[in-house]
Amino acid sequence: MKLIKELGNKFTNLYDNLTNTDSYWENKQYDFYLIFGQADQNKSPWIKTNWKSDFEPYFDLLIKNNKNIKDTGIRATKSKPEKRISKKDNKEFVYYSDIKLGRLKWDEKSHEKWTISNNTENYFLDFELWSPIWTICEKRQSPPEIYISISNERDFENDRDIKFGYFIVVAIAKSLKLDSKPILKKLSKKINSKATILKTRRWGKPEKEGNWTFANWIQDTFSNGIYKGKNLHSLEFEELEFEPIWEVIYRHK
Repeated sequence: MKLIKELGNKFTNLYDNLTNTDSYWENKQYDFYLIFGQADQNKSPWIKTNWKSDFEPYFDLLIKNNKNIKDTGIRATKSKPEKRISKKDNKEFVYYSDIKLGRLKWDEKSHEKWTISNNTENYFLDFELWSPIWTICEKRQSPPEIYISISNERDFENDRDIKFGYFIVVAIAKSLKLDSKPILKKLSKKINSKATILKTRRWGKPEKEGNWTFANWIQDTFSNGIYKGKNLHSLEFEELEFEPIWEVIYRHK
């Protein structure tokens, strides 16, 4: 009887561990990609023509492999410049006000809303995609199957020295059994990314390997502070050490 009970406990623990690995925020495993984009403003992914020809087709291949495609949610931030007068010294200044985009999905109508025609019309800040949407993830207490974020590395006035123009994070749950590497390699070749790198990472597990540190969850991954605790734009990009911690999928030519 004691042996049966012990075996039962072991089975329960094994089941719990497998359940945690597959679904819980902390333990769910992902193919975790970082894409460093070219600094040329005209190549930015938030420009409509670039998005439609160079980015959307490849991301679409990933998202259509997910049964949650209809529940995919997007949030993005873009601003428009407005000339205002300072009450303090009566001088004119430029203020960037957020543009309300409403609810965004993975469809052409939404893509038209969050992308911009060119970099002089409006200022794009960031893009975030959850599949399924974050509200469903919160309800079921499990992270998304697919996560994509795009960050503009330039500031409003475009006056800082940058080593790459945009920073993309892609996380594909291993439970999807999706061979994402060939797709993102083709994307990287198409855009001639400065570098595209891959490693395995858990959604909610902070980690440190070599010079690379991720202090927060996957959705809080930004370029600042992840390498030697420094801003990547303050370093020589060619001197960043990716291997052996990362698999280098592509490097610009």
